[in-house]
Amino acid sequence: MPGRGEIEPYHNGVASDVRTVIDARVTFRTPNKGEWYKVRDGCEVEFELLPVDTVKSEVARRMRRRVFVFPLSKQSSFRLPLFWVSWHETWLKQDSTNYVLLNAGWTLFKGLRGMDKTQVLRVDWDQLPHKGSQKAGHPHWHFDHELFIPTKPDTPGLVEISTDDAFAMARGTSVGFVHLAMGAWNKEVDHPECWQRTYENDCRQLRDWCIKTLMYLKEQVGSN
Repeated sequence: MPGRGEIEPYHNGVASDVRTVIDARVTFRTPNKGEWYKVRDGCEVEFELLPVDTVKSEVARRMRRRVFVFPLSKQSSFRLPLFWVSWHETWLKQDSTNYVLLNAGWTLFKGLRGMDKTQVLRVDWDQLPHKGSQKAGHPHWHFDHELFIPTKPDTPGLVEISTDDAFAMARGTSVGFVHLAMGAWNKEVDHPECWQRTYENDCRQLRDWCIKTLMYLKEQVGSN
């Protein structure tokens, strides 16, 4: 299991990679006043990315918690909504030198600069058996934005529907609880284990997944 000597270089590497991918100068922050390695055994340690220069930073609400976000594109218009991302990770201090990864992932938002942003998507890597559903795929996607499912009118036959009525007939529903498996399917293992991949106590593996997922998000939505 990694210790401080592996986690800090991993964080430095991720910060460097993030700057390369989305041109953002970032660093890692923890609520433990920077001395995260001094927490008691059995306690959790949370980290998030924040900008080196927080004066012009942007924030959003991730699961009701204020987080710093970074644009996936460099559009300068204040009239066009952008996609934004935040990164989080949680570790468990197992003993004086070793830490266990519990969860890590990106959260995707959409919104205007300087305005409220809507949480759209999460990609999480929960670590079994410490955290996460035993029946879900890991890592996985969560689609957080509310869907609108059209409902049929009660009146039989042809019905004239105004624009306002059509919108009212759309029923909002959340699918944020659904785990959309991200890991490759393993045909040698039964369900649901065939969808589950576990972090192998290798910070290089975590860094690789972190940055390649960021690259994928940027390629898919950064130009939209």
